[in-house]
Amino acid sequence: MWVSSRIRTDSHTLTPDAFRLFQLPESNIRIHTVREHDFVLSVRPATEDAPESKQIHDCNRVINAMLIALNVGVMGTFTLDEDPWAHPILTVADDLDGLNWRKAALVVNPETEYPERQQINDLHIEHSALIFGIIARERTPVLVGEYLRGLLLMRLNILELNFRRESFLCFYRALEHFVANRILKVRKLSNELRDLQRAIRTLTRDEELIEELRTVYRIRSSQVAHSQNEQAEISHDDLLKTKVFLDFVIHKTFKTEADEAMWARGARPKNGA
Repeated sequence: MWVSSRIRTDSHTLTPDAFRLFQLPESNIRIHTVREHDFVLSVRPATEDAPESKQIHDCNRVINAMLIALNVGVMGTFTLDEDPWAHPILTVADDLDGLNWRKAALVVNPETEYPERQQINDLHIEHSALIFGIIARERTPVLVGEYLRGLLLMRLNILELNFRRESFLCFYRALEHFVANRILKVRKLSNELRDLQRAIRTLTRDEELIEELRTVYRIRSSQVAHSQNEQAEISHDDLLKTKVFLDFVIHKTFKTEADEAMWARGARPKNGA
C-alpha cells in the first residue's frame, strides 16, 4: 500500500533529476510525477500488518515531516496542492420554493507565489533529507504543530478573509520555541528580542540579518501586545520574512547536527548551507 499527496511549490522550479535521492526502488518514500511546480510524494507503511487506518495515519505523519523538511532544506515554500475545503457553501434556487436548487461554493485562490522562482537542485534535496531524518526521529510536537498550522493558514482564504496574521503568529511561536529549547536550552525567553538575536548570532555573523529581526519582532508586538488598538494588516512579505527566519534557524541548526553525526561516523559531509 502507498499513501500519496501532491505537493506544490510557490518558490521554486522543479525537475525530476533533482529528486533522484527519493526515486530509488528500495525507498519507502518516493517523489515522482514531477512537474514544473508540483510533484507527488508517496509513502509506503513501515509495517503492513497494522490496521489500514493506522498505516494511513503513520504515512501522513511522514508526509508532514517531509513537507517541513522540504520547506527548511530548500528555504522555500512547499504546501499541500489541494487546499483545505474551507469555502462558503451556498444554496442557489430559481425561487423561494427551491425550484432548480443547487449548491455553489465561493472559492478564492490565494496569492502566495514568489515574484521570481529559483531552480531546485540536488543539494537542496540532500539537505531536506538530512533535516527530515531529524524531524521524523525526534517528533517535536510543538515545532511540527505550529509549522504545519502556519503552512495551512498561509493559503487559507474565505472570500475577503485571510489568515496571514494567524499564520505569522504560528511561525513566530515556532521560532521562539525552537530558539529557547534547541539553541539557548532554556524553558522560556527572558527578553524575546535580545534572546532571539543572541541565538541568531550563534548561527551567523550577518549583522544586517540579525538587525532585521527587529522588524519581525515589531510586527509581532503590534499584533499581540496591543490588540486593543486597530491592528495593521499583515502582508504576505511580513509572513514570509518570519518564515524565512524560522527556516534559517532550523536549517543551520539541524544541518550542523547532521554534519557532526556524519563526521562521527567517519563520513565527510558535503559543503553547502
